[in-house]
Order: sequence, then structure tokens, then C-alpha cells
Amino acid sequence: MNNLFNIARSGLATGQAALSVVGNNLTNSMSGTYSRRDIIIGESGGLATARGFYGYGAQVVGVQRAYDAFTNHQLRGSISTYHAFLGRQEQLADIDNMLGDESDNVSVSLNNLFKAMATMSGDAADPANRTAVFNSLGVLTQRYNDSGKRLTGLEKSTNTHIEQSVKDINSFTGQLAEINTQLERIQAQSGTPPADLLDQRDDLLARLSQQMGIEVTENRVSGRVDVTLADGRPLVSGGKNFEFSASPSASDPNKVIVSYVGSDGVASPVNETSFTKGRLAGLFKFRNEDLAVARNELNQIAFQMASRFNEQNGQGLDLDGNVGQDLFSLPEIKAIANANNTSGSSLGNINVTDYKAVNAEDYTIGFDGANWTVKGADGRPITVDATGGTLKFDGLEIEIPAGSTFNAGDSFVVNPVAGAAEGISRAIKNGNEIAASDMAGGGVSNNKNLEAMLEIQNERLIGKATLTEAYTKLVGTIGSNARAVNSSLTSAKIDLDTKYDTKQALSGVDANEETVNMQMFMQYYQANAQILETANTMFDALLSIR
Repeated sequence: MNNLFNIARSGLATGQAALSVVGNNLTNSMSGTYSRRDIIIGESGGLATARGFYGYGAQVVGVQRAYDAFTNHQLRGSISTYHAFLGRQEQLADIDNMLGDESDNVSVSLNNLFKAMATMSGDAADPANRTAVFNSLGVLTQRYNDSGKRLTGLEKSTNTHIEQSVKDINSFTGQLAEINTQLERIQAQSGTPPADLLDQRDDLLARLSQQMGIEVTENRVSGRVDVTLADGRPLVSGGKNFEFSASPSASDPNKVIVSYVGSDGVASPVNETSFTKGRLAGLFKFRNEDLAVARNELNQIAFQMASRFNEQNGQGLDLDGNVGQDLFSLPEIKAIANANNTSGSSLGNINVTDYKAVNAEDYTIGFDGANWTVKGADGRPITVDATGGTLKFDGLEIEIPAGSTFNAGDSFVVNPVAGAAEGISRAIKNGNEIAASDMAGGGVSNNKNLEAMLEIQNERLIGKATLTEAYTKLVGTIGSNARAVNSSLTSAKIDLDTKYDTKQALSGVDANEETVNMQMFMQYYQANAQILETANTMFDALLSIR
């Protein structure tokens, strides 16, 4: 009789525990970070007799968290790949939309300028015609300005996104280190890591994977994870995390760079090309490739266009008989001193000696204590003439101020077309200053120099391309990149969804399945209650015997 009571009680306790587990699963079924719990029920022992084995009922052996390390690893990889494309696509789409706007872009305004000039060539003295060209010059410069400012704004927003990504990474690694500490402490006390902390751990790893590619090593006993970069440098090691820092570049204060802070506290700039996964990788690739191409090529178009028009306008006479002045103003070319320079000296004026030889790239000018060197953006050495107190290369002449002292290791960055699109402006004050006439006579109202200016639209000023062709090529390059990223993003999303569904099939909660389990354990509980009621009836029957 006593054994029957014990069996019933063990069944009721087990049923209650099972219903609690199922109820918790159902309550958390809408959470994307919750891993299903499965109760494990076993025998509670028994008594072997000559007549056979009599069991003592059931007991809860444990509650198991549904989890598969390999599946989670696969999912984290897909998360990192997807967010690399997403981080790039979000920024790239803005450039693609801006440059590809067929109704309002630089190419449209440039063609309108040539159309206005063609009309003016029919009557170069007509004030209305001159005003139309003058206005077209203003509209064109405004289009350049708007596009340039948009790209500068994208650079700033990309810097902000990079800084936020670094903050998120540091936050996630810090939380993971704290969870590691808790897991090891609780496991040492109870022998089993708590499932809720393991869920938090996996959620943090997934969120960290959104920002960058990571390698994870898991201790299956304690639940602790060690996280490293692809190159093996630690991010989380037990209860300690290693952080990144975001700061302005020493060579370009407008560019935010990311550094890894080692155990010695020294921040070392990361190799941005080595980041291939996660949002941070996408932001790096956008800034270093898509944005750099868009800015350099747009600035090059603005620079070459302005230089050529200024050259041609200077070969004619305006309506008042004066030699033509510049139609466009371009921003001053500046050398940016590296923040780590020790001398404090600056380079002098930078003049253009041959605008056709000017390239759109970042040159690094260095001083080794005795000689000056110049390197291109890709690190290639540039032939430089350093005689006569100037540095001459690629259509530029840079003054070395007399009396200035430079120290070994000092360096400067010069991009001769930087800011050309954003800073270009109309230099003339009215249409009368357009030098339509040539200098060979025939009156200042002839259109011979204007005809020469009209031919600029057919000249191959940028490599083998005309101004319009160069802009079309830029639009095509950005558009092609955008389409490729969108295609890759779509494929990555399909892969991510597949990996997520696989993970959910293994560890997610199926509400229908849990509802069936609840009904089953309710019947189980009721059956054990019936056993207890039967035992009570039998006991009452014994007590009623006289």
C-alpha cells in the first residue's frame, strides 16, 4: 500500500515538472532567442523480490536544453555574411540613386550647358543667349555641389556607423565575458550551466556576428565561450574581453579608423581589407571602394571640366573686349599633415602645372630626413623632381617653404582633385564675361571661341572618355556594384533563412507540438492522481474491516 502511494506521488511530481517545462516552452514560443527545454523522465528505482521486480515510480532525471553547436556555428557564419552585404548595400544604394537620377544629375546639366552654348553661337551678342549660358553654368555647379555634399555626408554617416559598430562590439564582448564568469561560477556550484544564461550567450554571439566575423570555442561542461578574430587575436577569453577603438585617422582626420586594443593597452589599427564578414566589413568595403571611386571620379570630372573650360575661355575675348577670365573656380589644393608629424611644419602652395596630367588619388608625400618621396594611393613610387625648393610630379608643383624644418618620418597626403565637385563655383559675374569671340579680329561678338568651347563636349579629357562618357562610366560602375551587392544580399538572405529554419527545427518551440505534449502530460498527471485516489480507496477499505 505504501509503495502505491509513493508511486502515485512520484508520478504527480513528475507530471507537474513536465507541465512546468512545457508551459515555459509555450510561454517563450514567440522568442527568437529561446531554446526549447525537454524533460527527461526515468525510473525511480525499485525492489527485486523472488516474485519479480517492483518499481518505485518515476523521477525527473533532468531538463535538457535543445542545442546543436554546429548548427549555431553555421548560423553565425550566415549572419556575418548577410550583414556584410547589408551594411554595404544600405550606403551604396544612396549613391546609386543619386548618380542614376536621369532627370537631375551632372550629366543632364552639362548637356544643357552645351545646348545653351549652341543656341548662343547663333547670336553671341544676344543678352538673352548669354544669360541662358550664365544660368546653365550656375545650375551645373550646383549639381556638382549637391552631389559632392551628398558624398561627404555619406562619408560622415559611414564614420558614424563604424563608430556605432565598434560600440556594439565592445558592449557584446563585455557582456559575454560577464556571462562566462557567471556560467563558470554557477556550474561549479550546481554542476549544470543554467539554460537562460546559455540562451543569452548564444544571442550575444549572434548579435556580435552581425557586426563582424568571429571564431567561437565552447566549453561544453561550463558553457563558457572564447571568441577570437579570424587572425586568432582574442575578443573574449573567459571573464576578460578585448576592445576596439574608433578614432580619426592620423593621415586623414575626416576618416574614422578602427584599432584593436591588446592586453598591453596599445591600440593597433586593423587591416580593413582583412575584414570580410559582418556589418563592419561591409562599411569598410563601401568606404574604401564604392565611396572612394564615386568621389574621386566625380571630382576628376569636375576638375578636368573646369580646367579645360577656363583654359579655352582665356583664349578669347568677352563682350567688353577683355581677355576671358576663368568660368569656374576650384577649391584650393591642400596638403594634409599627418597627426603624428613631429616638426609642425607645413608644405607651401600647391599649383597645377599641367591639369591634363593630374590624377584623382591620394598621394603620400614623405620626408626621410634627407629626401622627399611620393607614393600613389596603391603604394607605388611616383617619380618626383625635388629641385629648386619644389616637388614636381603628375602635373603638380608643391612648394617647400624656405626656412621650414621637417623631421624624418613627417608625411602629408595630397589629393589634387579632393573637394572639386563640392567646391566648384561659377567664377564670372554675368553673361557678358563669356569669351565667345576669338582674338583674331572680327569683333568681340563673333562666336569662334564659343565654337571651340562647344567642341569640349567631344574631347577625351578623362583617359579616353569625354566628360559625358566619364560620368556615364561612373554611373555604370556604381550601378553594377549595387546590382552585384543586391544579388549577393538576396542569396545571403536565402542562406540565412535556411540556416535559421534549421536551427529552429532543432531548438525552437513548435506550439502545436508543445500543445500535444501538454495534453499528454495532463493525462499523465490525471492518471497518477487516479492511482493516488485508488490507493486511498484501498486504504479506506482496509480501515473499514472490523
